[in-house]
Amino acid sequence: MTPHANTQDLETRIQARIGAKVRELRASTGITSLQLARLAGISQGQLSKIENGRATLSIKILGNICAALNRPLSYLFLSDEEIPRVLGTLTSVEGPENEAILRFAQDVYERTNHSISLIPLKESQLGSPGEQVDQLRQGIIDIFIEQLYHYGKFVTDYSYLSLPYIFSSESHQRAFLESDYFIEKMKAPLPAQGIRFINNRWNWIRGLEWVIVSSRPIIAPADVKGLRVRIYESSVLARFWEELGAIPVVVPWSDVRTSLRQKEIDILPTHKAHVYPLSFCRYTPFVTLLGDIPPVLGVAMNDLKYRMLPPSLQETLIQVCDSAGDSFSACIREAEESNELLNIKRFNAAYIKVDTSLWKKEAERVRDILIGKGIVQKDVSDAINACKPPDK
Repeated sequence: MTPHANTQDLETRIQARIGAKVRELRASTGITSLQLARLAGISQGQLSKIENGRATLSIKILGNICAALNRPLSYLFLSDEEIPRVLGTLTSVEGPENEAILRFAQDVYERTNHSISLIPLKESQLGSPGEQVDQLRQGIIDIFIEQLYHYGKFVTDYSYLSLPYIFSSESHQRAFLESDYFIEKMKAPLPAQGIRFINNRWNWIRGLEWVIVSSRPIIAPADVKGLRVRIYESSVLARFWEELGAIPVVVPWSDVRTSLRQKEIDILPTHKAHVYPLSFCRYTPFVTLLGDIPPVLGVAMNDLKYRMLPPSLQETLIQVCDSAGDSFSACIREAEESNELLNIKRFNAAYIKVDTSLWKKEAERVRDILIGKGIVQKDVSDAINACKPPDK
């Protein structure tokens, strides 16, 4: 066989493979051949030739087709063997969260027929959540599971979600996440930053409620005055605690236990599900139950890596993600039923029930101040309030 014949054979195989990928992508998105042809600036007949492997390939036309189908041009030239098999890292918190995330990784591996592997790592291996969001955007890591306020550096409205008592119930929270405001103003801009949420059902629920772990009993908001409170790096959260009279101290999550042991912080706002697995009460035995609902976690993926996957793997990944959310939430809730008793027995922890109406009223007062000073946006506050279900 002559070199020319070899070249022709290779071109024929490439045309056939690219045509099959274009046809598969178009079918998965529900776009008709006529619609795609118009978006790509070609005739329907020319598109048909491309999909059937009978057209001379033009990079410009293929680029237009990929833009219409939301895929990088390089996707069309990948063989099945070149599709990403290992998709980055997940962070995990010791205890039931870690167990649930490990289970999610295993489910992804099995349900994708061993095509996608996820590697769970800890924050100490990756840096702070803020650093991980940057790593996600850059494609250094591919999947990141955390609370939504960490995306405030890309869409400022997310910063508002770091404040307590902004939702009256879990149904209120879900209604906002499914609202036009959230979808259009907060979710839609993220792919342009290289980030995409893949949990459509918003069912990854962290824990049971918000608590304060402290070295002394905390009953009312006034009790935090003058105390050093651990926060992550957030100007909004820092101003919130300053308005309450506390002294914000930025401590990476991986260093929290050391800071408690060395008495560098006095109070730790956290989630009830974290208290026992991380042994916080070994150093700070008081747990104030503040009653705020648990937050929803976002399962975010590097947008380019997501778009490099074939539609079948994308669909499977989303399905596994949504089913894993139910398992994740159930695992944490079940563990906490025994963890409170274990915490009392092992560390002599004291769980304190307080009048949460005082905390809610004070949180609302501080939010109004932050809105008035332009530190957080009134628009997102109004949108959240608009989603609140009517009182029964």
